[in-house]
Amino acid sequence: MSKRAQFLTKKPISEAAVAPQENHAVANSAGVTAEQVQLLGERGFLTLNALTTAEEAREIRATLLELFDKKAGEKEGANLDFVAGDHPETPKTAPQILNPSNHSPKLRKTACFKNAFKISKQILGNEARCFFDLSILKVAAVGAATPWHQDVASRDPRFEYTEISIWVPLQDVTAEGGCLRFIPGSHKLPVLQHHSMNDDPTAHAYECVGDFDDSSAVSCPLPAGGCTIHLPGTLHSAGPNLLATARVAYIMVFGLPPQPLKAPRSFPWIEQKNTRALENKRRWMRRGGIFIAVWRRLRRGDLASWQTAMYGLKRVGRILRRRE
Repeated sequence: MSKRAQFLTKKPISEAAVAPQENHAVANSAGVTAEQVQLLGERGFLTLNALTTAEEAREIRATLLELFDKKAGEKEGANLDFVAGDHPETPKTAPQILNPSNHSPKLRKTACFKNAFKISKQILGNEARCFFDLSILKVAAVGAATPWHQDVASRDPRFEYTEISIWVPLQDVTAEGGCLRFIPGSHKLPVLQHHSMNDDPTAHAYECVGDFDDSSAVSCPLPAGGCTIHLPGTLHSAGPNLLATARVAYIMVFGLPPQPLKAPRSFPWIEQKNTRALENKRRWMRRGGIFIAVWRRLRRGDLASWQTAMYGLKRVGRILRRRE
């Protein structure tokens, strides 16, 4: 782990770091400063006004909208509604595609991805790799809110994660349009209790029901092509999309090889999850999809270290062992 990556978990939050204008630096040089890394470590999140150009953001948006129209990844459990459950009567207003770059490899050739990868190495060190990417579309006027949650609460509880998530709006985004909001310093909290949205195990999203105070929450409106960067333990959410256009976001998660924990822990909310997407994923992998998944990762160089490869094998085993 790099010194900067270690720093992210050690620095205390300061009152001076709470002013939202402090973290609105422009990433024209496709990088972050030591001061910005310090701010990320103190607050648990950071915003940049320009990870890529507005023009490229429009191009990525068009690519992703085409994938949504085609329902890319549905057969392999990678296309689902982020908030709604699997009930036919439940409106689907927040579709999500996991690893859209599997279906459109050009996403990883964009300046957006290259700049994000460079920033991840600045923050985490040269061993950083892209764990996965995803896209969430909030339908115009009715796109559902994203509940408060910690990303680590949806990870395998047997491992410790050193990672960052880079969230890019592909159009200007405001509070009314569903921009992200964060609770400063919440990454210092332990993993809080979560449950499936609305206590529905067929819903994909997790909601934090642990003890936390959202009175200090900071909203992060951004122009198209800007980004937020946050840590896996940072509590965050997003409001509904109340605007007349769809809100599309592209998210990239970079990290170091996950490390096995010495002390076991349990996330019962994960064991209780039973979505149609998970069933589709298990079925697809058992019918040969596992070889496609490995080939994709090898082609991209995502399995460059034996630690990452072993983590992947354990994750696959856990998925396949779960009952239909």
